[in-house]
Amino acid sequence: MIVILKKMSRRKPANGDPLEFISIAAAVSRRATFLFLVLAANCCCHAQDLSPQSSKPIVNLVLTPKTDAEGRATAIELDYVLSEWGAGDGKPLVLQFDTLEPMLQRVTDQLHDLKASDDQGQLSFAPLGRRKEEDGEFQIWQSSRPAYGPVHVSYLVPVALKETPKRGPHVDIQEAGNGLSGAFMSFLCLPPIDGPMHVQVHWRLAAGQIAVSSYGLGDFHQDLDRDTLGTTLFLAGSLLTFPSPPPAQGFGMYSLGLLPDALKIVSPWTTRAYDVEREAFHGSPATPFRFMVRSYDGGPITSGRAAHESFLLYLPKGRDPGGQDLHDLVAHEMVHALIEDLDAAPGDDGDWYTEGTADYFKLILPYSGGLYTPREYLDLINREAATYYSNALATVPNHDLSKVMWSGRNAWTVPYARGALYFADLEGKLRNRGSKLHVLDLVNETSRRIRSGSPATEQTWIAVLKENVGAWAFADWKNMMDGRLLMPAPNAFGDCFVAVSTQVGIFDLGFRAPVRLQAGSTIAGLVPGSPAARAGLQNGDTITADIDINPIAASFHTPISIPILRDGKRRMVSYDPHMGSRQGMQWIPRSGNPDRPCPSNP
Repeated sequence: MIVILKKMSRRKPANGDPLEFISIAAAVSRRATFLFLVLAANCCCHAQDLSPQSSKPIVNLVLTPKTDAEGRATAIELDYVLSEWGAGDGKPLVLQFDTLEPMLQRVTDQLHDLKASDDQGQLSFAPLGRRKEEDGEFQIWQSSRPAYGPVHVSYLVPVALKETPKRGPHVDIQEAGNGLSGAFMSFLCLPPIDGPMHVQVHWRLAAGQIAVSSYGLGDFHQDLDRDTLGTTLFLAGSLLTFPSPPPAQGFGMYSLGLLPDALKIVSPWTTRAYDVEREAFHGSPATPFRFMVRSYDGGPITSGRAAHESFLLYLPKGRDPGGQDLHDLVAHEMVHALIEDLDAAPGDDGDWYTEGTADYFKLILPYSGGLYTPREYLDLINREAATYYSNALATVPNHDLSKVMWSGRNAWTVPYARGALYFADLEGKLRNRGSKLHVLDLVNETSRRIRSGSPATEQTWIAVLKENVGAWAFADWKNMMDGRLLMPAPNAFGDCFVAVSTQVGIFDLGFRAPVRLQAGSTIAGLVPGSPAARAGLQNGDTITADIDINPIAASFHTPISIPILRDGKRRMVSYDPHMGSRQGMQWIPRSGNPDRPCPSNP
């Protein structure tokens, strides 16, 4: 039986037209505060003069968007003061700038005009180097002499290419609606400070503009470590908001580049979905939650990124703002922001849980809250199943996934779908064994323990399983982690939907390049005898339009149609991009009717 939730409240949109470009008079006083704080920071010689929190390093950040003659945002200028360096003895100043690899590839969004000074004057830097860490790669600058006392650093980071050579999560700095958007990691160049810092962020904006981030509207100060500061999401510019004026508590939406009519369509479903998920995860309705949207011509794939009490959605220009695909993504990202992830696991090793819970709950919670029809729910279940069973990497053990997750195409989807089917299987088996517990209860308990100090790693989940469920559940988890192909309990997604065995083709486009199907890319490495070759595709064919392969990879049989240019002539090549076969499962309505999946009582 599918998880049963108590009746959930649904917030209704405000009456009248809630959308307008905001202009906040308080921006004037914030800018005056900013000037005072910057002057104070630059005049001080000791950390205790900057802030009463002298036990932590203090970083006073001033962020200034730069624009061209037509008002388009082109870059962000950083100016910050670090309260103390060298603990009085002095040591070379080391700065780290995230390359965003392996998720993304920087091209235009490189660091420029780096300047730094300390109590003794200007600092010069040795040649650029690189350093790999467990969770990323950084460009490194090191001063040619020791630095003393407060250090002052400034530099500029231009916006990224709208269509990057490699596209992962939307954390890069982008122009949208004449404003700037992204995550702080897109522009931060800080020392490798361990532990929390007291961060003071001040925005210097044009009149009538405002910034919103994971930590609120406008300026903020917060104790954060370097990695958490880097994941902070933001929009800065002439924001469109819902409701207007933006709320101090609860759910609020902010967008750049999205038309007002589109935001009117996105807002109601998203607001209701947030209420459903927040209540399921025991969140307070008073806790602020910031849903940010950036819309520009950056490729066809809708994407999202979650952070502290917030998430950032990329919605391509022209994409249906009320479609099922968007609802699916929104529901996924909100889970990330409402529960504790296993983000202390090395690399991507915790993604089976972090992404698996998001993919699982994006299905069952909106459906339980009446936001999906039975037909939509069934379709989403089978997309998840197809994503898993048709993936060539479905049986790669979890500890090896980080080596191949960003190798191209749909490799990154393995922990998402594998985790979702694992949790669905666990739910079905709990029901079959007569347990009163649901997966939702186990996940909420895991979040509670992490918030109470337990490690955000698999060890906490293992403890919850062993203490609340039993040895069989731990054995199932171990099999999943070892890469054993999952065959969930037939009632994994509720008693009205039945799993049936089927043979599934492995998703394979049939050529090595390009990895991303972008306009202007050229076909290379065609596999002889593949469906692509048999359909007439040839090496050297030029793709003439961007193609989102995700819906095709999330289908058992959907064909792909690739528009190409060959010898000056345009053609369309269509074929089923699946090769070989493996056993899989798909779900059907128990009644045979997807609109009424539960059989009628006799």
